[in-house]
Amino acid sequence: MIAIAGVAVGVLALLGVIQFVLSGENSAAQPNATATTTTSNGVETPDGALETTEPSADVKVQTGSFKQQRGMLTIEVTRVEAANGRVKLFVTATNASRARMTLPVDGIAVLDDLNRTYAASSSKWDGLVTQGTTTSGTVVLDEKLGTGVNSLTLTFSSISGQFAPTGASITVAGIPVPK
Repeated sequence: MIAIAGVAVGVLALLGVIQFVLSGENSAAQPNATATTTTSNGVETPDGALETTEPSADVKVQTGSFKQQRGMLTIEVTRVEAANGRVKLFVTATNASRARMTLPVDGIAVLDDLNRTYAASSSKWDGLVTQGTTTSGTVVLDEKLGTGVNSLTLTFSSISGQFAPTGASITVAGIPVPK
């Protein structure tokens, strides 16, 4: 009987500790509900207003799954952010092969539906996709979009690796620009 009472007291104490931890202000067990607000200081960086993680009223967002598979490589764009003519694409590359592939940032090009080409040298893209893994990053266009652009085509050229797609490139077409 004493053993059962001791176990009950121990369980109640443990529940009290859990409740205390979950009610704490700095607890890692609680979700972070902090909102970010950005302001402009008049200085424009290549990413401009797109450095925020939470969209503001100025950032237009389009989400979805826009992807292309060639051989053992799949490229998917899951999110498009546009602010003040600047565009950021959230890209995932999945390598289903048994050898690594490299998708260098200098091999990234974006074409709009009005046939204008944009470079993406300021992207946060690692480029190395090891065998059997997925990597993610952002492709940021170096120039502002022209007026009247409705969709983009993302191309990774210069892909290297034992199982790289034929032609060493992959293209994802029909990526909508948020309005």
